[in-house]
Amino acid sequence: MGTARDYYREYYTERLWDWVPAAIREADETEGGSALRALLRAFASQAAVMKRSQDRLWDDMFVELADDWAVPYIAELVAARLVSALNPRGRRSDVAKTIYYRRRKGTLAVLEQLCDDIAGWDAKLVEEFRRLARSRHGLDGSAATGRVTGTPEGGLADLRSVRGSLLTGDAFDEFHYTPEMRRPRDRLGLRGIPVLGFHLHRLTLVQFSDVTPRLVRNLAGTRDGYAFDPSGRDVPLFGRGRARGDWSQWRSAAEGELPRVIDCRLYNEEIFAVGDPVIAWIRSTGLIANQATRRACAKSLSQIAGQRFATRAALRRVLGGLPQGAVLTSAGVFAEILARTLTEDSGAVVLQDAVALGLKGAAPIPRAAMRAADLGDWNRTAPPGIDLLFDPARGRLLFDPGAALPADLRARYTVGMSAPIGAGAFGRRNAQSAASVHWAQRSTAAGVPANGVLELSDSTTFDNPPNQPAITDLTIRAREQERPYVRLAADWKLGASGNNRTLVIDGLWIGALTGQLQIEGSFAKVTLRYCTLDPGGTDGAGGVIPPCGLVITGSVDELVIENCILPGLTLSGAGASLDRLVVRGSIIDAAKTGATGIIAPRTAATMTNCTVIGSAIDGLALDVEKLDASDTLVAARADVTDLQSGCFRFSARGPGSRVPHPYESHLLDDLQRLFASRRFGNPAYAELSETAPAAIRRGSEDQCEIGAWAGERRPIRLDGLRAKIDEYMPFGRLPALIVEN
Repeated sequence: MGTARDYYREYYTERLWDWVPAAIREADETEGGSALRALLRAFASQAAVMKRSQDRLWDDMFVELADDWAVPYIAELVAARLVSALNPRGRRSDVAKTIYYRRRKGTLAVLEQLCDDIAGWDAKLVEEFRRLARSRHGLDGSAATGRVTGTPEGGLADLRSVRGSLLTGDAFDEFHYTPEMRRPRDRLGLRGIPVLGFHLHRLTLVQFSDVTPRLVRNLAGTRDGYAFDPSGRDVPLFGRGRARGDWSQWRSAAEGELPRVIDCRLYNEEIFAVGDPVIAWIRSTGLIANQATRRACAKSLSQIAGQRFATRAALRRVLGGLPQGAVLTSAGVFAEILARTLTEDSGAVVLQDAVALGLKGAAPIPRAAMRAADLGDWNRTAPPGIDLLFDPARGRLLFDPGAALPADLRARYTVGMSAPIGAGAFGRRNAQSAASVHWAQRSTAAGVPANGVLELSDSTTFDNPPNQPAITDLTIRAREQERPYVRLAADWKLGASGNNRTLVIDGLWIGALTGQLQIEGSFAKVTLRYCTLDPGGTDGAGGVIPPCGLVITGSVDELVIENCILPGLTLSGAGASLDRLVVRGSIIDAAKTGATGIIAPRTAATMTNCTVIGSAIDGLALDVEKLDASDTLVAARADVTDLQSGCFRFSARGPGSRVPHPYESHLLDDLQRLFASRRFGNPAYAELSETAPAAIRRGSEDQCEIGAWAGERRPIRLDGLRAKIDEYMPFGRLPALIVEN
């Protein structure tokens, strides 16, 4: 049961204290320890727990409101087969919908819904028997054709289709295959008659608004090269995804509705179909003056009713060959026909709101003036009428802002994130008081206050924030659902006025041209929460992005780092000290030149669910005096001075490491095959690869992957999903679970 703000403990403490005789109360207070009051507070805490339990007796009878401990008792009433208690969301959903699932057992809608309810992932379910090549007979009826390649169902592939080839092996593959007889295992044995393919997409979509694109390439002509990402690095753009609404209205997801990188050909795709609405419109439109001509045009359109056209040129060519072709292809009429025949499953419709760009305070560029293209070498010429060319796979764009400054550009786009680690436009669910100072639209004129709450109100770029040497109790935070980018041209110095001061930095992305985040003075506690201190890399033009480290030059009693990404922590100067370091759910990336890792030789550190990446598997990236680590992956060398204190449990470290009391821990020997990607900006950044040792992928205390993603418990969710799919699969079918990202 979580901590409630009902003040029961305080109430019962005072009631018990009132019952104590006055003489004893006075004697207890004069001795200075107030031990009796502390004992009564402990009794009051248990009384508060009992009172809360009594208050929730009615709520615990409903699975939507019950505490986690009560869910198994409700499950007994419906004989539900529970998934792991380490997946509380999936367990609660399973119990709440058990009867619903049983009534619809075996349907595709329920099987896809299980992926969402039990694992929290989007899924595309494919009946693999529909992709088997075979000879058709008279009872089959007319063969359906693929929407991309036009390949008839069960027929030969059109190898001239580039996009069709790129979809090979995907959930939207339109080619057909000879059957396999082996049992499915990942993608092996997938082409079987009884096989159902579950294509799982594990990434979470996060949308950024009002981002300031970064100018990275000066090109000849009026257009220049920008990156959607404010740091200038390549970041793939994703579609908006589909809204999870009423499952009774379920339909299989379209290609642009899943959390996956936007495909250029899909974004530019326009499919036109002539149907009854456009024929009815042509009979009554005022664009054609003569009534007889309107009837003749409607008759001509009815000749191609139901046909689909993959391009505007194909539609114009067919319309031009009709008896009333001259009228139908005239400028005004043809523009209306294009708008009214564009199908809902076209990529241009599905992805119409995926990307937006415009100037500050102005309307965004219309969708008709945007085109996706390959900007790998930046040398592309935009077709007539196209104002914006962008590369969704790299997050690049070509644009001419005119007389406006590049800093006035504003972009909206979506990226895929594995978990809420680092800065991101997601709800951080922290109790937050009202802000005393606001920064917005790159304005930092208000300065950094000494105490109170400073809130960065949007996701634009804030250059060179002012120093504050006299902090007493300060919180610097991003507004909920925003991710501001703070760019430093020099060290950002935050110091304390006096002793025992506190500082909280929440939700900021701090990057550096030539600077670091510097903590000065005497702090009792400094907290970094959901922050990214840029670990460094390269931008879209090949330039170096330096890492932005955390440097302590003063005295800090306790430093807490939660759900953060940073290149390292160092102590600088004779008076620098850090007594206690607590790191939870964070990534320390010391792989780039200039990144240090955690170098605090006189500090006692506690690390839980962390990933430390060094430049080499035997390079030093963690140097502390004492260490108590759990579920932590140190892909480098760790050097702990005091080997008698602490423990290194359910963790892994590089060769040559000195760690205290290893328990169920592992020794690493290779860095290259350990991670799916080590480039910050890649959706698979710092994730374990499929080639990582099994002991690392299932070596945490909960038998999940070791490192920063241990808290996501993805193996447990996958196991629970597999168990539920087996329970609700149609008879005789075999599941194949394929993790797409």
